[in-house]
Amino acid sequence: MMKEIDLPTTSSLVAFEATVRLGSMTAAAQELNITQPLVSQRIRSLEDVLGGVLINRSKKPLKATRAGQHFYNNIQGSMQNLLHAFASAKHDLNDNKKKISICAYFGFAFHWIMPRLQRLQEAFPDYLFEIQPTNSLDDMTQSNADIVFHFSSKVGKHRFEKSFIKEQVFPVCSPEFAARYKLTDHDEITNLRNLPLLHKDQDDPRWFNWHNWAELLGIQYSDLPVMFCYNNYPLVVESAVNGHGICLGWQGIIDNFIADGKLIKLGPVLTSTTRGYLICSDYQDTLSVGKVIEWFLKEVE
Repeated sequence: MMKEIDLPTTSSLVAFEATVRLGSMTAAAQELNITQPLVSQRIRSLEDVLGGVLINRSKKPLKATRAGQHFYNNIQGSMQNLLHAFASAKHDLNDNKKKISICAYFGFAFHWIMPRLQRLQEAFPDYLFEIQPTNSLDDMTQSNADIVFHFSSKVGKHRFEKSFIKEQVFPVCSPEFAARYKLTDHDEITNLRNLPLLHKDQDDPRWFNWHNWAELLGIQYSDLPVMFCYNNYPLVVESAVNGHGICLGWQGIIDNFIADGKLIKLGPVLTSTTRGYLICSDYQDTLSVGKVIEWFLKEVE
């Protein structure tokens, strides 16, 4: 009697079928949207399970061995039926779900929404959530998404707009960086001249940058020109986590990194009473969207 350990994986069968049909592991990789070495690895694992060579790799285009061709002929029709069944089931299951689209800036999408996405899905198992990250203000203001997380002051465009997270901005760095520059948790920085600063979109007026943050708090700022800017906030945070410099952190966005010990919070904190993240929607009155908005609001209570 055949045991489960003797059975090949579906992914190895798919890789083998595509390679024989297309005559190339590279073409198979492109069709399956994976790397060529991964296709090769999966075919090797299939050969290990079956106990023999299925593909002659010595010539191009690749051809199945005699045993491999026989095996291919036996599985080809079944594989197509199986893949069609997978696609059909996925379509049927998702087609019955209520789709909720959420538009947010990259930093908020990656560092606030994504860590909560599994719990959100568990709270609404019959909903299909589509996250639309953007860095474009035009995309944000013109978005037809069910829920929009906007950053700034009131938009005045949506039927429902509610302050979500008040803006609080402060420096953060990795523990290793802090040790290197003799900084400790919640240290108040008074001089930025000798610290390597990580910048995001220096000319983007939506966000505080090092220069206007320091100016508002009366902190000495370097006169040297900015040499490099990251074009989205997740890249800035990743660089800070890796100890490349010190960056500005936004309350609510950076919290998980601080809680996990990947970054430490420094001072001073710049707090705004009129700016921050807003949760916006033109569909808050509908039952499905309204429930999701309530869930998000409870997350920041």
